[in-house]
Amino acid sequence: MIPNCHVVQVSKVRMNPYVRLLQEALQGVGVSCSLMDGLSPRLVRSWQGTADILHLHWPELLYTSSSFARSIRLLAAVLAGLVLAKRNGSKIVYTVHNLNPHEQRFPSLHRVVNAILFVLADALHVHDEQAEQDVARVYSRVMAWRGKRGRRLYVVPHGSYIGAYPNDCTKEEARANLGLDARAFVYLFLGQIRRYKGIEDLIAAFSQLGDGTSRLVVAGHVHDAAYAEALRQLLQGQPAIHARFEYVPDSEVQYFMNACDVCVLPYRDVTTSGAAILAFSFGKPIIAPAMGAFPALASSGRGILYDPEKSDGLLRALQQARLTDMEKAGGRAWDWAIEHQWSHLVPQFVRIYREVWATGK
Repeated sequence: MIPNCHVVQVSKVRMNPYVRLLQEALQGVGVSCSLMDGLSPRLVRSWQGTADILHLHWPELLYTSSSFARSIRLLAAVLAGLVLAKRNGSKIVYTVHNLNPHEQRFPSLHRVVNAILFVLADALHVHDEQAEQDVARVYSRVMAWRGKRGRRLYVVPHGSYIGAYPNDCTKEEARANLGLDARAFVYLFLGQIRRYKGIEDLIAAFSQLGDGTSRLVVAGHVHDAAYAEALRQLLQGQPAIHARFEYVPDSEVQYFMNACDVCVLPYRDVTTSGAAILAFSFGKPIIAPAMGAFPALASSGRGILYDPEKSDGLLRALQQARLTDMEKAGGRAWDWAIEHQWSHLVPQFVRIYREVWATGK
């Protein structure tokens, strides 16, 4: 426990239960913690005396706008709020979920803001050693400067989603719900559908399988209407591919997860993968490119990796899945999820807060 210390997690993300699960775990060990979805001088003044630690998640969502001018105005408020918070004695912890911006209209702005946040933050948190290396490499000068002033970089794994979603249906019930053949081998992509996630690559690779017993399910909200239409064009004449281009409610996630044999994550860029963690939390292995967090996640038989530089890499990985014991791989994925429950990880977050809070006290 951290005596007389209140943590305010700042995040606009609500569909992903990450922040809520961390809050519940912290409260479970006696740490006072609340959630806020904005950051400005006005909000900081309202927290004065109570926001001892500000823990930032996905800060780009606090200032992202279709207009560059509006993005700058929003960003100015965010940065002014952070500076005021530090003047008031608050400590800042920044979880780097995405090192590079995903489909931001102004990617250079995000990179500049990340560098500023690295200067302002009292501690940086990443989820794996690869992310740690990437942060150190990309912002080595900034981090070296902060190192002289006590900058800390912590690695704490991403917690699993066990218990965050209903999970009480059988494989047979799940397939019946989705209208899938009980005998089929089912590949699944589930999550927000964005261009950087490479769904068209997955469709193309699956189309080359030539396997009448396999099915591909793609489900999730498509943020870009033009991209959604392009995907629909690719799906024409593909009866073995089942697409649902809409948000999947939490209550229905279990049907997709329990119906599949393996989750496919054909990303073109990644830092941390909540989608892989979600798969593990339902006892499902993954197919993913050998980049970012995926090599560590898929190790020890929890998944299949492919070389994203090879044109047939994804296709070969899909084929390999048919020759691999997916149930055994899924068991290993489930073991990982059990080991990485938030209750097991929360002492490491408490350590971050304790060390940051003690600095200068």
